[in-house]
Formats: sequence, C-alpha cells, structure tokens
Amino acid sequence: MINESSNLQAGGSLQGGKYRITRVLGQGGFGITYLAVQTGLAMQVAIKEFFLKGSCKRDSTTSRVSVPVSDNAELVSKCLKKFKSEARKIASLNNDHIVSIIDIFDENGTSYYVMKYLDGGSLADRIKSGPMPEEEAVGIIRDIADALKAVHAAGLLHLDIKPANILFDEHGRAVLIDFGVSKYFDSPQDTTSTSTLVGFSRGFAPLEQINATASALTPATDIYALGATFFNLVVGATPPDASSVMETGLPEAPYGINSDTWNSIARAMQPRRKDRPQSIEDFLGLLPMDLSLEPIDESTIVTTGAKVSGRKSHGMGRYAVILSSAFLLGALVLYGITAFKLRTNDAQKPEAETTEKVEKLDQQVKDLTRDNANLKKQLDDAKSQASSNSQSSNSLKRQVEELKTQNATLTTKVSTLEKNNADLQKQVNSYKSDAERWRRQMEMNN
Repeated sequence: MINESSNLQAGGSLQGGKYRITRVLGQGGFGITYLAVQTGLAMQVAIKEFFLKGSCKRDSTTSRVSVPVSDNAELVSKCLKKFKSEARKIASLNNDHIVSIIDIFDENGTSYYVMKYLDGGSLADRIKSGPMPEEEAVGIIRDIADALKAVHAAGLLHLDIKPANILFDEHGRAVLIDFGVSKYFDSPQDTTSTSTLVGFSRGFAPLEQINATASALTPATDIYALGATFFNLVVGATPPDASSVMETGLPEAPYGINSDTWNSIARAMQPRRKDRPQSIEDFLGLLPMDLSLEPIDESTIVTTGAKVSGRKSHGMGRYAVILSSAFLLGALVLYGITAFKLRTNDAQKPEAETTEKVEKLDQQVKDLTRDNANLKKQLDDAKSQASSNSQSSNSLKRQVEELKTQNATLTTKVSTLEKNNADLQKQVNSYKSDAERWRRQMEMNN
C-alpha cells in the first residue's frame, strides 16, 4: 500500500543534496512552493514543484509523484510541458520586477524550478491594516506594469495579478511572482489554459476569464487585474466582482483620491474588454505623473488673494492649502530666527531702532498667523463644498436613472401604439378589399 503525502517533508533534499527543503511556503492548484537552502552557497531559495491538485499523488516514502487515474495522464502531461516551457520563458525575461528563476530540473517523476527567495513580505500583508498612501501605491503599480510589459512582450499572460502575488525584495522593490496559471496568447498551440483548472481570484478577474473564454484572453485581461489591484491599494478593500461592476459600476471614489488615479482604475476595470487600455503603455499613460505637484483648482485662493493658475483638480485645491500652510510655517520660523538675531546683533545699536524692527517683525508674524487661520477656513469650506457637490451628483444620478426609466416606459408605449396602428391599418385594408369585392358582385348581379 502506498503511503500518500501532499508535499515534500522538511529536511528532505533534491538534486543529490544540492537543495534542502525547509518548509512549505504555499500550495495552489498547479503546484507547491517550498522554502529551501542551496547548500553549496548556504543561500535561501524558493522551489516550485509541479503538482496538479486532484490529479497527482505522492508516495511519502519515495517522494515520487504519480498520476493514478490514467484518464488524467494526458492532461497532466500537457500541463507539465507548459510548466517547464513557461519557466524557461520567465527565466529569460531578466526584469527587476519579475521573480528570478535560477534553475530547473526533473526529479521524483515531476519537475521543479528554483527561484530567488524574496523575504520582504507581500503586498497583501502591507494593506491588511488599511489603504496605503496614494503616491506609494502609484509607484508599486508602475513597477508591476513594467513587469507585465516584459511578460506581454514575450507572448505571455500572467492571469493572476493580485496583492498576494506581489512580493518585495531586499531593496524594497515590488516583484511579480506565481506564473502558475500563465498562458501564451495568440498561439494556436496553446489551447489548454491552466487557469481553467485552478480557477481565478474573485474581484481581480474580468468577465472573459470568469467565463473561461480562453480565446478572449488578451493583455487587457491582465490590465483589468492590475486596475483591481490598484483599487485594493488605495481603497483598502477587495474590489467588487466583475459581474457587479457590469451591473452597477464601481463605487464612488473615496474623498481625496486624485482624479487621474481613479480614472486609471475605472478605465482598467471596464467590464467590456475593448473599453479598457489595450496595452501596458496605454495604461501607464493614464497614471498621475506626480501626486506631490498635483495641478490645483483655478478658483483656489491663497494668502495674497490671487488665483493660482493650472487645470482644475479633483482634489479641491487641497495641495494648495497644504503647501501654503507649510510655507507659512516656514516663514514663521524664519521670522522668529531673524527677530532673535536682531535682538542679539543690535544690542549695541540705539534701543529705539532695534525695538522698531522687532515690532515690525512681530506684526508680520501676526499677519501670517491670521492668513494661516484664513487658509484653514478655506480648507473647511472646500471640504463642505466637496460634500455638497457629492450629494448634488448623487441626486442628478437618481434623476437620470428616473428619466431613463420613464424613457424606457414611453418607448414601450410607442411600440405598442405603432403595433396597434399597424393592426388597425390591416383591418381597414381588409374592409376596403371586402367592400370592393361586394361592389363588383352587385354590379354583376345588376
């Protein structure tokens, strides 16, 4: 009788002792990932083992993997071939934001590939306590977009972009991992998608992937998942399912989110594939360039009472208020230091002259303090206006929906009337025909 085990045991070895297993890092439908030590260099590595869940079995005594049901043998063989092919392709990508594959080999009746171990934690761990700062989120999304650009250029789709599959290396760089469900696109040879075997991640997969339409998968499929990941980072919640997005759209943007940020998320998460950016370059063109220098509203008033030029910002001029307050604070400190120096350096000057300078500086400090208070009031007014605008927007949306409903009802009534009119016209034509036939009959009788 075979003693079965789902994974290799800690302390076991591969390649004649070259690698020693430490523990299991994770297991999915397509394989098992282990933390191991490359004994020659005493270096930690991650090893991915091909093990198709539900089809493969392991003998715990010999560690050998087999396919006990012969009907599954062909499927397992195809997936194993894909596993090795994709590993070699990923190894050739050489991108700082894609996990590095450093070895591949066959053993125990299956295949393995060895990766650089990333010990900086996952993106999913970083957002457990809530959303991350928007600027940091944009940087991470740019890193993963750079990775996907290389993946797509190689003819591959990742098909499982989500925070749990993004780790950080020792330099703090975001790195894309887990290509277990990846697939070649536009390839007549790649007719079996492993993604249909292991499912998909709710909230991160578009409709064409949920419906398992392999021929419909394109780079826009990964772009949807990238947008959903972006949503997860800035909102701090799992994105709604693609079916919900199709029916009701995305929720309103949280207060304070940059308009370009939310637009890039909304465009990437369009339910219809053709409405999304079709390439990573298109998606990157939607991202905000510099959140710290976000253009501000022309109606925003600063301390001089002048208007600040620039295009209208979604942020209600919040950066103008913050930056102006920071400048005021710096000015207060500068004037304080200057006043102190004047009191010290002018000790030998006539007392009246020194006192006059200090009084002027004190007055300027008072003016700046008053202006700072005015700016705070402007910020409160801006927040109140934003809340009012949001309520007005919701009211308009409801009115639009009501008008749509009324229009649909009227359209139905018009269609009904047109049909009734057509029926009546047929009857009139029939009566005319009968009358003409009777008239001819009477003429013949006479």
